[in-house]
Amino acid sequence: MLRRLEKETGLKCNPHTFRRTFASNLHRAGLDVEHIMRLGGWESLDMVLKYTRSVKFEDSLKLYHELSAL
Repeated sequence: MLRRLEKETGLKCNPHTFRRTFASNLHRAGLDVEHIMRLGGWESLDMVLKYTRSVKFEDSLKLYHELSAL
């Protein structure tokens, strides 16, 4: 199923990609890495940090501005 989806969309579709996207999206939404670790079932923060490195500086800056406005 994932290979067919990858072929149809031209996007990487494998369990690893979905886990990385899951972690990155939660991080962009403002969840801290410990919560992401528990939700994703990772045993160490190191793995979560590897996945969430794809979060760009602009994403972090936007979150900072939203939090500082509170």
